[in-house]
Amino acid sequence: MSFNNGAPKTMEERREESRRKIMEAAMDLFYYQGYKETTTRDIVKRAGILNGSLYNRFKSKEEILLSIISEGLGDFLSEAEKLIVEDKDPMVAFAFPVAIELYLAKSSRRIAELLYSAHCSWEAVNEYVDLYGEWAKKVLSPHHQNVLDDERNRMKVIAIIGAVGNVCGCYANGFKEDYKVVLTQMIKLVSTVIELPVFDVGSLVSKLTSVVESGDLVVCGHRISADDLRCAEETADRSDKD
Repeated sequence: MSFNNGAPKTMEERREESRRKIMEAAMDLFYYQGYKETTTRDIVKRAGILNGSLYNRFKSKEEILLSIISEGLGDFLSEAEKLIVEDKDPMVAFAFPVAIELYLAKSSRRIAELLYSAHCSWEAVNEYVDLYGEWAKKVLSPHHQNVLDDERNRMKVIAIIGAVGNVCGCYANGFKEDYKVVLTQMIKLVSTVIELPVFDVGSLVSKLTSVVESGDLVVCGHRISADDLRCAEETADRSDKD
C-alpha cells in the first residue's frame, strides 16, 4: 500500500497519480517517438499501468495530448500573468498566447507537430478559446475583458487560432523562419481581426519575446528550459536518422 506522509493515499490521490503517470509517459513518447507513431498500448506500457486505467481517465490518445498542451499553456500563462498585468496595452494580452505557441513551434519540430495535431481537433480549438478567454479576463482592463463573450468575437479568435495552428504545421514540416518575424505578421493579423490598433509593432514584438524567452516551459509538472528543448530536439533528430 502506498503512503503519503504516513497516511494511505485517497482514491482521488491515486487517480491523480495514475493520470500524471499517463501524461508523463505520453509526453515522452510523443516527443521522442512522434505523436502519430505512438499508440495507447505504447503509453500503457511506458506508464506501467493496466489498459483499463488509461481509459478510465482518458477517452483517447487525442484527449491525452489536449490535456498535456492545455496544462502546459495554462502554466506558462499563469507564470507570465504578473508581467502582463503590469502592461496597460491590451494587445500584449491578446498576442501573448500566440507568441508562446510560435516560440515553442520554432524551438522544437516535435513540439510543433504536437501543437499542429492539437489544432486539428475541434475540441482543442474550443479548449484554446476558453483558455484564452480566462486569460483575457485575468489580465485585461474591464473595458476589454468580455471580448470573448460575444459569439462573433469568439469566431474571430477561432480564426486567429487556426492561423497559428497552420504556422505550427509549417514548423513541423521544416519551416525555418525566425518566430519573431512570423509573430510580427501575426500581430498585424490579430490587430486587423479584432479591430484593435497597434502603433508600434516592433516594440510590441520585443516586449512579448522578452517575456516568452525569460521563463521556462512547465509540462506535466516538469520545468523545461530552452537548453532542454535543444538537447531533446537533437536526440529526437538522431532517433529519426537511426
